[in-house]
Amino acid sequence: MKKALLIHSYNCNEPNWEQTVWGYPPDKPERLVTGVKVILEENIDIALTCGTAGEKEGKKECWWIRDRLYLGLEELREFTIFPVFQQYSLESIKKVLDRVLVVREKNTGVNTFGEAEYAGEFFANAGVGKVTIVSSPDHISRCMRDVLACWEKRYPLLAANLSGTASATLYSARTRDDAEIAKISNVVIAEPPIMRKFNLSRIFGILNNPDAILELDAVLQKYENKS
Repeated sequence: MKKALLIHSYNCNEPNWEQTVWGYPPDKPERLVTGVKVILEENIDIALTCGTAGEKEGKKECWWIRDRLYLGLEELREFTIFPVFQQYSLESIKKVLDRVLVVREKNTGVNTFGEAEYAGEFFANAGVGKVTIVSSPDHISRCMRDVLACWEKRYPLLAANLSGTASATLYSARTRDDAEIAKISNVVIAEPPIMRKFNLSRIFGILNNPDAILELDAVLQKYENKS
């Protein structure tokens, strides 16, 4: 059974692209660094990056992902939290990446679900039977949800053999102010069973109603920091 890795992409125009894609040594590895670790430890056959949400200097984000990886090979050893990087020479890591890394400009949309659609078809055609997704810890649950929703009927083998690996840094910290509240403890996950009166779809349904948002904001201000 072939094993594949989907490195979830990130818009190359975002101000925190570097920290979200690469991270900080020695103990804050992000998507690319974590992805290489998975490739080496799990003997991955195919590693795919196919995001096209962003474009800069005439180059789609999937190619920015690829180029940042190859430019950073010598930096991998600085991430001492992953001992596997000390077990391979840089030449060996490059040979592995040359063999398994695939870059594709998908044409099925620019969001997570569109990426899942393209990846599912690509992996199925390549004879893949097991997939690991790598993304940020505040996004990995959404990735898993979208991929499962896309694959459960069309690619049941892939859906049944799907796993996710979270990297270390939060992609939601786009600015310095964001960083103050972008903590894993502040990530909200709503999962069933949930009482109807707290169903998030009802809350999201007011997003286009300014008056309702003002009323909700007043309630939040009244009760915030009182727990």
